[in-house]
Amino acid sequence: MSAPYKILAITGSLRKASFNTALLNTLAATDYDGLKVEVADISEIPLYNQDIDVEPVLPAIQTLRDQVAAADALIIASPEYNYTMSGVIKNIIDWLSRPYGKAAVVGKPILIITTSPGSTGGVRAQSPIRSTLAAIGAYPLGGAEVIIAAVDKKITDGRFTDEANLTFIAESLERLKAEIRVRQAA
Repeated sequence: MSAPYKILAITGSLRKASFNTALLNTLAATDYDGLKVEVADISEIPLYNQDIDVEPVLPAIQTLRDQVAAADALIIASPEYNYTMSGVIKNIIDWLSRPYGKAAVVGKPILIITTSPGSTGGVRAQSPIRSTLAAIGAYPLGGAEVIIAAVDKKITDGRFTDEANLTFIAESLERLKAEIRVRQAA
């Protein structure tokens, strides 16, 4: 078997007990045939400011950009805040959209997962994330959206435990693998 595809997972929350981070850590600890999920550390990423987006690039930014460049695809998991994506995800996308014309995220397939303690599962954050990623040349994965309602009731001891959602995510990861193959063949 060839080496597994590298998937970089990025959380949309900086909170220590983040539901999104718990979900991504669960995915990283799960054995998916042909995939290896790694969770990015975004704790040192500052707010985007073009004045500091200069050479030499800040170490935390360079690390994140290098991880994106080395990844075959990304997973972005964001809570829904005020009917849209979290400011954390918007900030990460802004950093990853640079340098203009050479951004490592361009052409990368991206699985979007949104969550909420409420009943909508963060569905209202899906479209803004998708359109922002498309605007910078990334490739948000089409098909069924991954939304997780009542996420606060699906975390036990720091692990995401909802089997139905994990099964659906595994199916979405299969679609992501197929998209990676298509993009790498092009």
